[in-house]
Amino acid sequence: MFIKWLNEFAKPDRTYMLCNQLLPWFVGTALVALPLGMIWGLAFAPTDYQQFDVYRIIYIHVPTAALSLTTYVAMAVAGFVALVWQWRTALTTMIAIAPVGAVITLISLITGAVWGKPTWGTYWIWDARLTSQLILLFLYIGVFALYLSFEDKLQGGKAAAVLAIVGVINIPIIKYSVEWWNTLHQTASISKLDQPSMPPDMYIPLLICMVGVAAFIGTCVLFRLRSELIKRDAHRPWVSEFMKDENSPLNVIPMIKIAITIGIVAAALVLYSMLGQGFKFEDMNAFFDMGGRGLFVWLSFGIGLALMLLVLSHSILMNRFVRLNVEKQQARAERIMAARQKRKKQVQEVQNESKA
Repeated sequence: MFIKWLNEFAKPDRTYMLCNQLLPWFVGTALVALPLGMIWGLAFAPTDYQQFDVYRIIYIHVPTAALSLTTYVAMAVAGFVALVWQWRTALTTMIAIAPVGAVITLISLITGAVWGKPTWGTYWIWDARLTSQLILLFLYIGVFALYLSFEDKLQGGKAAAVLAIVGVINIPIIKYSVEWWNTLHQTASISKLDQPSMPPDMYIPLLICMVGVAAFIGTCVLFRLRSELIKRDAHRPWVSEFMKDENSPLNVIPMIKIAITIGIVAAALVLYSMLGQGFKFEDMNAFFDMGGRGLFVWLSFGIGLALMLLVLSHSILMNRFVRLNVEKQQARAERIMAARQKRKKQVQEVQNESKA
C-alpha cells in the first residue's frame, strides 16, 4: 500500500499537487521561526563568557552550515531514486535543490569567514572543516553545471545524479573533520540535546533558527520544483489544465488558513518566551556596537539575509516567468492549430465547389 502511494509521486501532476500542499506549511514556519529566532539570538540571548557578543553569528552560521549537509543528502537521495527507479520527478527535484543548497553553503562559508576574523585573527585558513565545506559548494555547483551542459536534459540529469551520489563521501568528512584532525574549528555545541554545551537560553533560539532555515530551504525548493515541473511538461495535458482552469486541484493550495492559524499561535508562544528573557543590552547603541564587534555580527547577518532574499526572489520570479512562457507557448500552439483548421476548412470548401 505504501509503495503504491509512493509511486504516485512519480507522476508530475501528483508531485506538483504535493508542492501546493506543503508550501503553506513551509512558508508559515519560515515566516515565524526565522525572524523570531534571529531576533531572540541577537538581542535576548545572553552574552557568551568567552567570545562575548560576536558569538551571535552562530544564529545564522550554524543553521546554514548544518543544513547545507542535510540538503546535499536530500539532493543525492533524489538523484539515487532517479537512477534506480527512473523517476523523472526525482531528477527534477534534484535539480531544484542544487542552486538553493549552493547558496546556503555559500552563506555558511561567508559567515564563518567573518566570524573567523575576530576569533582566529584571519578570515580563512585551509582548515579541514573549511576546506571540505568549500568542496561541498563546488559539488553543488558541479551538479547544476553538469546538468546544464547537456542538450539532452535527461542524460544531463543522470550524469548530475551520479556526481551527486559520489559527492556524498564528502558529508562524513565535513561532519567528523573536527574529530579526525587537529583543527581550529570548534566541535558541535548542540549535537546532543540532552547534554548540550550551551545553556537553554542560548540553544533554544538556535534550534528555532535551524527550523526557520530548514523551512526557508523547503520553500525555495518547492517554488523551483513547481517551475521545473511546468517547464519540463509544458506540452502535457495536466499543464494545459493547470493553465486554463483556475479551480483545478493543481491551482489549489489547501489548508492555508489552518497553517496561518498555527503560525500565529506558534509566533505568540515564541514571542512570550523570548520577551521573558529580557533585552540583554543597556541601550540600542550597545546593541548595535556589541562590545566593539558589532561590525562582524551585522556583516554576517546582512550578507546572509541578502543572499537568502536573493535566492527566494529568484525562485518566485522563476515560477512566474516559466508560467508566462508556457502561456505564450500554448497561445502560439492554439494559433497554429486554428490556422491549420482554417486552412483545412478552406481546402474542403474548394474541393466541394470543384465537385459541384
